Formats: sequence, C-alpha cells, structure tokens
Amino acid sequence: MPLGVRRTLVFLLFAFLAVPNGMAGGESPTTLRGHSGWISSLTFTSDGKLLASASADKTVKLWRIPDGREVATLLGHEDYVSSVAISPDGKVLATGSFDKSAKLWDLAAAREIATLRGHTGVVSSVAFSPDGKTLATGSLDGTVKLWGISSGREKRSLQGHKTSVNAVVFSADGKFLASGGSDGFVKIWETTTWADKASLHVASGEIRSVAFSPDGKTLAAGIRYGMMNLWDVPTLKLRATIKAHKSDVWSVAFFPDGKLLASGDGDWDQPGEVKLWSVAKGREQGLLKTRVKSCVWQSHLMERF
Repeated sequence: MPLGVRRTLVFLLFAFLAVPNGMAGGESPTTLRGHSGWISSLTFTSDGKLLASASADKTVKLWRIPDGREVATLLGHEDYVSSVAISPDGKVLATGSFDKSAKLWDLAAAREIATLRGHTGVVSSVAFSPDGKTLATGSLDGTVKLWGISSGREKRSLQGHKTSVNAVVFSADGKFLASGGSDGFVKIWETTTWADKASLHVASGEIRSVAFSPDGKTLAAGIRYGMMNLWDVPTLKLRATIKAHKSDVWSVAFFPDGKLLASGDGDWDQPGEVKLWSVAKGREQGLLKTRVKSCVWQSHLMERF
C-alpha cells in the first residue's frame, strides 16, 4: 500500500463500527507512537494479539494488543517499507520495500529469515496464500512474483500489467490472486494454473488497492480520483462504480462477515477519511476523518462490542 500516515500510527479499535453512523457511544481510539516516518501498511495476526506496522523510517514495529505496547522493531530494509503481511499461522511476517526486495521474518523471534530478490522496482505489495506456502509480491516493475515460503525462492513471475503493480491479494479459498496496476487493470489469476482468468478495466485510471470479500464472491478496487469499483467474481460483471472519496482510494478492506466495506483516502499532506459502505446497497454507512490510509479489520477486536 502507498505511504500514508506521518509519525503517528492511529490504530483504531473499531468500536465505531458497531455504530454504523459514527463513533458515538464507542471507545476512544488508541494511538501508538514510535515511528519517525509515514505509516504505509498495517496488519494483525489472526488471533488479534499482535499488530505490525510498516513505515518510511525503514522499520516494521510490532505492537501488543490491546494495551498498545511496542514489543519489537524489525531492522533490515535499506529504504521505505511499503507493505507488510502475516502468514495465516502467525509464524512468518513478510515485508516489501522501496529497496526492491521483500523479506521474511520469524515473528516470534523478531528476526529476519530470508531476503527475496528478483524485482527490478519497488516492491509495493505483499500477500500470503491462505495455506501459508506462497508469498505474492507486486512491484513497480510491472510484475507479480510468487515465492516459496519454505525455500525462499522465486517460483513464478506473472506478467501482464503494462506498468506498476500496486496491490496484490489472494481470495480466502486460495483459488484466485488479484492484482491491481497503474495501467487501469485489475487482473484475476487462477492459482492452479496461474492463467490470467480476467482483466477488468477501469476507465478512471490507476488501481491503488484491491480486496476480496470473505466469501470470494465480490472484488473491490480502490482507484485514483476517489473512485471505487465492485465486481461479482463468478460472473466478472461490474456491480457498482462509486464516487467514494475526493482523492485516491489507497485502501479497501471488507468486514469479516462481508456486509461492510471500508475505504480510505487522503493526499500526502492532508487528513483523509475512512468510509464504511454497505456491500449489498453500495451506500455509505459511516464516516471517520483521520490520517489513516491503511484499513484493516480484526474480528477478535470486533467481538468486544
């Protein structure tokens, strides 16, 4: 995901999501301080007990939830860390960087275990397959690469985008990988053959972010100029085109039950907005003004409300 928040990571406990029209009646957000640069990406472990944040300060920080204590800082990248992901079993953390590399880290030991080199451009996005055996990396060199987690070796390079790949994501069942590019295309790849199943063109331009719904039936894309598209995956038909924000939609994320979708926007030096959308109706359900450009949902936190 693109670089976003400066100096402070605003970590939301998402109490406001229990009140669709705002934060009224919810708990105050917890603010985690420690990074000295933009926050580009964040992700939880599946049990909700740890949060990882990637930053332009070249580090990844690990935070204990819910008290927000910093437990480790991962050093090793030579430039901005652009993306972070955690394997489904919570044992491995992956990072992508402006230094054109991706890294694998032992999460429990907070140590580097492999450096993945092969891209000739910034590694903009990283994503684990649901079985945890494969890492997908998207790059500004226009390719998507697939890496074996156990071997740390490149397994395949997917070519098809004409320019930068800005986002990659697997469907929850592992059948598909979606990639979004600056060429205005979202590509859906079948993971059994790695064939290009579909190329979905977006007239409004560059794709900033992509996400599958938990059931894999809906694909969302955050687009330049504040646009957001929703497609029906089985039929590949466009379900909705939404003018979601005033500026680029840097992040999209589905609620665990698939009924709500969050989208985040923002200019480099201006506060952005996180909006909540009804997936079925394509209508706005809530608004939060903030500086967050990376949206993540954590079902364990939601159970508190």
